[in-house]
Amino acid sequence: MDIVLAISQLTNRVQGVIHARVFKIWQAIDTKNNNVWGMNFVLLDKEGDAIQGVMPINIYRRMEIDFVEGNICEIGRFTVEHIKNSAFRTVKHDFTLYFSGQTYVTPLAPDLHDVPVCYFDFKRLEDIGTKITDEKQPFDVIGRVSHFTTIQEKWANGKPTKMQTIYMTNESGQTVEMTLWAHFVDELDIDGAYAKSNNQPIILACSSVMLKPYRGKYSLKAYAATRFYMDRGIKEIKEYLESVHCDDTAIQNTDAIVSNEGSPSNAHAQNIDRIKISLGELSMLPLNNFSTGQYLCVAQIVGVNNPFDWYYEGCPKCNGKLRQSWCVGCETKREQPIICYKILWQVEDDTGEAEFSAIGNTAQYMIGEKASEVKDKSNLDCNELPPPLKKLIGKKYKFTVSGKLQVLYKNHRVYNILQSELNSSK
Repeated sequence: MDIVLAISQLTNRVQGVIHARVFKIWQAIDTKNNNVWGMNFVLLDKEGDAIQGVMPINIYRRMEIDFVEGNICEIGRFTVEHIKNSAFRTVKHDFTLYFSGQTYVTPLAPDLHDVPVCYFDFKRLEDIGTKITDEKQPFDVIGRVSHFTTIQEKWANGKPTKMQTIYMTNESGQTVEMTLWAHFVDELDIDGAYAKSNNQPIILACSSVMLKPYRGKYSLKAYAATRFYMDRGIKEIKEYLESVHCDDTAIQNTDAIVSNEGSPSNAHAQNIDRIKISLGELSMLPLNNFSTGQYLCVAQIVGVNNPFDWYYEGCPKCNGKLRQSWCVGCETKREQPIICYKILWQVEDDTGEAEFSAIGNTAQYMIGEKASEVKDKSNLDCNELPPPLKKLIGKKYKFTVSGKLQVLYKNHRVYNILQSELNSSK
């Protein structure tokens, strides 16, 4: 019977089997031709130690049913070699596992093995760009999500691609940004996490992010080995919350709240610091003020600037606008779209006027009906504004708008509504 070894005991001089959780798996790519030649992986044992390994793609195909992220397995007949190149190492172990045609993987009952779910070796945010400067060395970080941007659609690699920037802050106030692209936006799903957070802080633990230097500044980026964790049941996240006492600290900048084509209801925009400002003052702010922040304006709705296209056909999964039934964000054809609001309110006060956009649930909160219901009850051929929209003209609201401009051309600005409240004062 083979000896069951701890991962910390693995060297090129010992033989045996290990009982370990498959923490993560990602593709090994030949940078010369961009072909996938194998699979990298990280294994984690009950002592909390981890080791990185690699196997040829044909070996992975043979065992991929059992060798799945999260599974606990007995693994034997592997080889162990000392690390020759420390680049792209995700764990601290000095050795690497290699799987061959003789390697076997046998799933074990998870209830019989108390193996941690995750492995982290957190680095301080303060050290990014000082002690942490190697662009080829992944590392782990943890912090509170202080704010995040809207999901944008950018042109990358010859096709439209999702992009979103996340800002993480630690207990000392140090902040670092991480820009996510393509499928990483959906994998993190920070908009969904915020909608479910009940205005509680979101602690984000990132496994294996990379450094991204640009013009003397450093940010974070995700790559194939990156994984995101926000579950408060995870030991490291629970310990972080207890250590920094931030259970009542809400996300500070809900410029982050609104997705590209939809937004949550007013309930998710409470308890945020806002700058009270008139429309005249808002229009005079320099453009470089509009990267972050929120502004509270009391204004009257005087019209709708898009009376004939106040709704759009959206993706039922991400609310993104469909183009000939195709969702760019999900890269999927949608046969049954949903109807979503996208209203451009013209508003004014004693000092000036502005254009505010109400998208998705933000508009539904104001109108009190779903966009599909309003559309079904409206005579779209008579070129008249639907009554539920028309009845809001003349009413005065307290608007919280995002400092990030949604549209800007020829000095024309459109501000995204994050929250609205009917103004009862005269």
